Amino acid sequence: MSQTGTVFDIQKFSLHDGPGIRTTVFLKGCQMRCVWCHNPESLKAEKQLAFMQQKCQHCQRCAEVCPHDCHQFIQGRHEINYSACQACGRCVEACPTQALKIYGQTREVDEIISEVLKDQPYFVKTGGGVTLSGGEAMFQFPFALALAKAAKAVGLHVCIETNGASRPERYREIAPWVDIFLLDYKVTDARAHKAHTGIAKSVVDTTLATLEELGAKVVLRCPLIPGYNLNDEHLAAIREVTERYAAILYSEILPYHNLGMAKNRELGQIPVCTISVPDEATVAQALEKLHQKGGKVIRRG
Repeated sequence: MSQTGTVFDIQKFSLHDGPGIRTTVFLKGCQMRCVWCHNPESLKAEKQLAFMQQKCQHCQRCAEVCPHDCHQFIQGRHEINYSACQACGRCVEACPTQALKIYGQTREVDEIISEVLKDQPYFVKTGGGVTLSGGEAMFQFPFALALAKAAKAVGLHVCIETNGASRPERYREIAPWVDIFLLDYKVTDARAHKAHTGIAKSVVDTTLATLEELGAKVVLRCPLIPGYNLNDEHLAAIREVTERYAAILYSEILPYHNLGMAKNRELGQIPVCTISVPDEATVAQALEKLHQKGGKVIRRG
């Protein structure tokens, strides 16, 4: 039987998750809890109910079919008891306006590879392939490993987007089936890294050293978060790390966006913080500071 795992999205025609046109498979679950996370639906490994209130017509069909009494209509408002929800999906099937959805589906490796292969003509023309992302792709490690092996078996180019928080032996095990690791580099200061991601920076540093030792190919992906890492110290560190490691092909900066705010509300969660989106002038200034004639490329992702 094919290995199974929990996937919350398969995105076609991805242009920013590795070279060429790619199909990105998003796996659920993550070790980190970044306060700026833009995919809050990816953090928990289990399936989750989401509610788009603006689509709700208060027909109450969800309440009629829910076996756990999660849906209540009180004074003209549709209230959901998310903690009682078992993500059975009955309310989703009953909703006529698609105001409800489940993030996370159990999928088999063979099923996913068959779906990805539908896009192979685009991969051939553009040098693209499949990218495993999340959440954190390595969080469901047996599933990620099986996907990478199956993808390589049919000749696909494989990228893995990772936060670097998995154990070194896991990167060693999966490396033969990965063409490029898209490695996050979030915060320079060790204390701030632990405070804002929940994981020690030394864990990510060890991962980068391990990938260097393996002779892997790495793209360093650097989110720019106002109030957290958009400062000269962090920009200088991006430049220094990019040049220091032979494994790093180039680096990308990824300006923060706030799409995760709406997703938090849909999941019944309160966002950890409010962050301003950097304007284009700020992003251009950061890129200028990162530019170094004759050095490796640092570009906007």
